[in-house]
Amino acid sequence: MTVRSVFQGQRGLIVSIFASSLFVNVLILTAPLYMIQLFSRVMTSGSGATLITLTIGAALCLLFYFAFDALRQRLAVRLGTRIDVGLGPVVMEALIEDTTLRAQAGIQPLRDLQEVRAFVAGPFFVALMDAPWSLVFVGVIFLFHPALGVLALAGLVILLALGVLGEMSGRNPNREAAALGQTTNRFAEELLRQADLVRAMGNTGALRDRWQAMASQSQTQGALAADRIGVLGSAAKLVRMGLQVAIMALGTWLVVLGELSPGLMMAASILLGRAAAPVEQSISGWRSLLSVRLAKARLQAILDARSTTREPMALPAPEGRLSVEEASVVLPDRQNPMLLGISFDLAPGASLGIIGPSGAGKTTLARALVGLQPLSRGHVRIDDAALTDWPAAQIGSYIGFLPQRVELFQGTVAENIAMLNPEVAPSAIVEAARRAEVHELILDLPQGYNTPVGMGGEMLSAGQRQRIGLARAFLGDRRLIVLDEPNANLDPDGEEALARAVANATARGAIVVIVSHRLPILRRVSHVAVMEAGRLVRFGPTAEVMTAAVQPVAAQNVGQTSTIHPFASPRPGQRPDPAPFRFHSSRGDK
Repeated sequence: MTVRSVFQGQRGLIVSIFASSLFVNVLILTAPLYMIQLFSRVMTSGSGATLITLTIGAALCLLFYFAFDALRQRLAVRLGTRIDVGLGPVVMEALIEDTTLRAQAGIQPLRDLQEVRAFVAGPFFVALMDAPWSLVFVGVIFLFHPALGVLALAGLVILLALGVLGEMSGRNPNREAAALGQTTNRFAEELLRQADLVRAMGNTGALRDRWQAMASQSQTQGALAADRIGVLGSAAKLVRMGLQVAIMALGTWLVVLGELSPGLMMAASILLGRAAAPVEQSISGWRSLLSVRLAKARLQAILDARSTTREPMALPAPEGRLSVEEASVVLPDRQNPMLLGISFDLAPGASLGIIGPSGAGKTTLARALVGLQPLSRGHVRIDDAALTDWPAAQIGSYIGFLPQRVELFQGTVAENIAMLNPEVAPSAIVEAARRAEVHELILDLPQGYNTPVGMGGEMLSAGQRQRIGLARAFLGDRRLIVLDEPNANLDPDGEEALARAVANATARGAIVVIVSHRLPILRRVSHVAVMEAGRLVRFGPTAEVMTAAVQPVAAQNVGQTSTIHPFASPRPGQRPDPAPFRFHSSRGDK
């Protein structure tokens, strides 16, 4: 079922909480009614039996009050838990699948969900449930005497006006504080991820001060909102206490005039205090309400985006043909496109090496091939169906990906190869390791496949993490395997094992795409693509592209003792030779 709103499916529980509030607020009348009966019956008659009967009745009402109040609190906690359980998977799935959302918000949506849960389970939510009953209590006071009712109603109007003023004055500072706090938390997360680098290079003080400056801005706006709401909260307390004094004074005068009994005067004072309490609590907790409104709005935006996304129909298992058609990526904050008009085709069993200078768009293309980088224009197709036409879970099971930066989950080697999926059979894990040529390496670890890797894989070397990540990419029936700098941390033996793994994968009919700067692995692939400034400047069979690239450079260096790498950046003062990058055809090798 698609979740379309934060409180979807919780109507029954909310109605139960409201019904419990009904009984709680009715039973609150126990004390004033008991006081009225004491003044009107017991004091006039002097009957001890009446006093005992009234006291027993009041005690029973208070027991029911306790039961319904406790029930209401438990229901509110359950409501918060159900919201968390219902929305948690949706929010987490959105963060995993939506690259843009993850880049902009980080884990803030999860914090928003926790804030909504804490709010619903807290006292302020219960106070809001009690607020409508304030008018009922004012109506009862009207029954005692119209003058007392008018005074009580005027007091509630003043309190409500203070609440509205608090919302208006604290809204913008609280919104700015929330936005600045989110930015500060993102920076803190980034700082802690690179804490070892910061400490090793002696930059702790500077980055600490930068974080503190960002936090101070958020705290300043938060303090401004808190100050404004705090002043209005204190004013609300002043109004409430002044109202009780005023109603006691007016009630006493009415008693002197013989228009009101002492019991009704005391009961009116108690009811006014009860009527004003939820409104006063609402004003005092207004900042919490503003924060949770922002959190709810952010969560609702995620749910709206998810509800408009329809899950595509499942398609037959792919054979693995890869077709890239005019793939372009243009980001709003960058003047030049990341990718522009990339087109090529690969048949099952082919392998492609993507090369080019730094910043050429190689990693962006690799991410686009596996659906992680949305395209501004064009398509990446598998078996003639665009990646967006496949259900994400279905096509993902046929795609293997090794990112440039390999991070492992906290768990064992086997759990990381299986991506923490308990349904993956041990035999499949071992088979993936054998395909990636890392089975022997894993057996040499202290506990083999059961060796813990630590947080992010910190207990393994960079090369070991990379090879385990490679095994993860080879798990299952992968038809497209994209490897971004898979040999960056490998020694010669590891690089040779990588080459054998790629050859075995293509022999099974998979397409393997490798982003690399190293020639040994590039000589083992069937095709090479040369990229520059986000454009595909050459694509074709490896021998053809390598020969076309090397010959002009060799001619340029006749008589020189040194050679220039055919895909290296030019030396200072040297103009790049356009011949190696002359674009023949993106589809010349079909």
